[in-house]
Amino acid sequence: MARTPSIGVVGGGPGGSSFALYLTNLGVDPSDITIVDQAHFPRPKLCGGGLTHRGTQLVEELLGAQPLGGGVTRGLEFRCALGAVNVIEQGPQWLYDRGRLDNLLLAECKARGVRVIEGARVREIDAQPYDFRVRTGAVGQDAYLDFDWLVGADGARGVTGRSLGLSPGIVGRLIEAVFEPVSSAHDPSILYFDFDPILDGIPGYAWIFPYPKPGPAAESVGEPSDSGVVPGLFKLGIMDGRGVTPGAELKRWTMDYAARNGFRLVDDKLSGWPEHYYAPSTRAHVPGAILVGEAWGIDPLLGEGIAPALESAAYGALRLRQALDKGTRVIRHYERGFKWSLAGRNLWFQAKLANLLYGPNPNRWLRVLFENETLLRLAASGEEQYGRLAKTLPRLLLGYAGQVLRRGVPSNRPIELPASID
Repeated sequence: MARTPSIGVVGGGPGGSSFALYLTNLGVDPSDITIVDQAHFPRPKLCGGGLTHRGTQLVEELLGAQPLGGGVTRGLEFRCALGAVNVIEQGPQWLYDRGRLDNLLLAECKARGVRVIEGARVREIDAQPYDFRVRTGAVGQDAYLDFDWLVGADGARGVTGRSLGLSPGIVGRLIEAVFEPVSSAHDPSILYFDFDPILDGIPGYAWIFPYPKPGPAAESVGEPSDSGVVPGLFKLGIMDGRGVTPGAELKRWTMDYAARNGFRLVDDKLSGWPEHYYAPSTRAHVPGAILVGEAWGIDPLLGEGIAPALESAAYGALRLRQALDKGTRVIRHYERGFKWSLAGRNLWFQAKLANLLYGPNPNRWLRVLFENETLLRLAASGEEQYGRLAKTLPRLLLGYAGQVLRRGVPSNRPIELPASID
């Protein structure tokens, strides 16, 4: 009897663990799948912690129930010096501690029989004619793993893409910490997104989220609970969607932002991490290997990670299963097929929006975002989901044309910050 192909997944975060789960759903024997991660789970994970309505749906569909713990919010508010826009999705947004949520997904892999190797840092990948040799371990304590197929799910600066010659797209830079209010009246049921960093030359946004620290119940799934948000604590941070601003400047901006919004630092320090954003031109496949999750790229506009990671993992699992059935190591049009999928079309749309808002004429597009009547109606309708907006493109183009006819092309002249927050 022929040996079944072995599949190595580098990275045990949401992209890697969900890939393994989707692949077992497609009938692949869990014992043929190995996940390798440098961390021991649960491990701390820097993240704002907010899941869009779509992201929560995907997690629930994958696990069969919504994770316990965390907290619920009832909407988003986009803000800048031009004003504020209330954004209402089809349903609530959930807040989870990423370390706990990631551990929950990986625990499900273990429960299904997927082999999981923790505390094994991948140091080198040797692509051989018909398989891959992965070197892990500390210096002088090398261990080797051989796989017929390799799946890179190791994040923004993962070794898999580098080793296979798959150049990344844009890598952004983020800073965050936990704060407490001292004179703030921010509503803990709202996720705040501030685009004022753009006015200071930082291509991105800042956020104020309730602190999503769940209780012990977050280790399981079942009926949702909103008991996990720590009263009075918030996470504040900033995203540079182009990775061009020095970390020290991002930290200074975040501390100034916290002070003028009435918050005081609780953490010992502000911490930072990179994010890799999806671009339609990014390569994600060589014979016998694919990228999924953030290794391929997440939402370039707001940095939403969970939903795009799970969607690209589901796509990758399906295409790899098809390749296994055909006995081939080549997946034809892997990148193009995703680009034309529903998830890919939406990420393409997010990338286009990011190129406008974080590009050479950001003030023009801020004026469109905060003044276009079609956009404002769409945001307030409660009928849409963030990250599922590509289908609205014809409506948005007509709305923009109407805005131009009535008022002219929106100006790119500087937008002044109000004196009260200078």
